[in-house]
Amino acid sequence: MERQKNRPIWALLIILLIVFLIGMACEILLKLFNVMMNTRMAERPEIIANLILRGFGDEAIPLWAIPALVLNWMSIMPRAILPYALRWLPYLILFLLPVLCAVLRHRAIPLIVCAVVSGITAVGIVLVRFVSRMPLINVYAAIPFAVETLMLVLACIALGVKKKGFAIVLGVFFVLLALASPAVSAVMAGMRAGALPAGAPIGQFLKVQLKRLPLSAAVSYWPIFKTFAFLMYALILFVAPSRFPRRAKA
Repeated sequence: MERQKNRPIWALLIILLIVFLIGMACEILLKLFNVMMNTRMAERPEIIANLILRGFGDEAIPLWAIPALVLNWMSIMPRAILPYALRWLPYLILFLLPVLCAVLRHRAIPLIVCAVVSGITAVGIVLVRFVSRMPLINVYAAIPFAVETLMLVLACIALGVKKKGFAIVLGVFFVLLALASPAVSAVMAGMRAGALPAGAPIGQFLKVQLKRLPLSAAVSYWPIFKTFAFLMYALILFVAPSRFPRRAKA
């Protein structure tokens, strides 16, 4: 019985892979849509490809906040396209990691990695804003990453202690976060330092950003794939309890 509980959940693996592929397709298509809507030079395929890669690189700036500040070994606005493409590689790995939860015995391990990186990103954003004058990062961009970190920590606890009710409740919260995530992506796209002047009506700012969906979410500090990542976390928490050991009734 114990051996069966540790076997890979193939149905979950297939579903998670499908969600991953849909999320990546949305990332590419939204960036393509953004390029086509915002440039008149999009007739040449190489220009389209370069602008899409540049969009991926801009999206990953918060992840590289601390290295850019402390190590000073990378440029926030490099001229070459390759650094932009490579800058998004950790996001690709993080987005793929939850898929491993379906095949690993200790299903919380991939989520622990995701939580650590998300927490480092949140801390990095705050440090950069208070220690440097980097104009591309607004401190409010740390909020979604902090929420993701907290929720992932709770998810790891639920999987670790094997509490069925706790896992399912967290799964519901992840679904709600997935539904709200596109709006967060749209808002974060305009939350760069200096984009919201002091005294500006926040309600009007939010209204404008939400009206521009999906264009406003094409290149955002809160990537659109986060919507699908939250959905993946929810699926893991909904399915994993089926393998939890049954507790003896008193």
